[in-house]
Amino acid sequence: MPDLLMAEIKQFGARQAGLVYKPRVGAYGILLHEGRIACAQIGYTKFAYDLPGGALDPGETPEQAVVREFLEETGLEVAVGRQVTQIDHYFVHDDGTPYNNRCHFYEVEMRAHRPAAKTELDHELVWLPPLEVIKRLKNEGYAWAMVLWLRAMR
Repeated sequence: MPDLLMAEIKQFGARQAGLVYKPRVGAYGILLHEGRIACAQIGYTKFAYDLPGGALDPGETPEQAVVREFLEETGLEVAVGRQVTQIDHYFVHDDGTPYNNRCHFYEVEMRAHRPAAKTELDHELVWLPPLEVIKRLKNEGYAWAMVLWLRAMR
């Protein structure tokens, strides 16, 4: 597959006037297994869908973060493959903090399923066909990363 990492980082999300956006770094994984993509279904009633991943902990690399986040959100142990792309994404966190998230997207490979290692109770592992993932992802930039990844699969 060709390397899809873009030289220019695209900006997604709506910047709200008057807010100061803190820089943040996150890492997200794309895991294909038996024709479906691993997604995190978030919430208890009205669901949001995301690629497993999230913010880096202090001292953590994006590759380490995606492995940790996958395990916490889905109970899946993964190995990190090639980087697909990076984007920047404006958003306001649930706690009210505005961030501009530098998102790193990686292909990942499943190593083991360890359900007992899952710690985020409001996240549920769901397997969706790739085009359904693009339709359901809550963030437009994440869907853009999925499209780049899919186009490399042809």
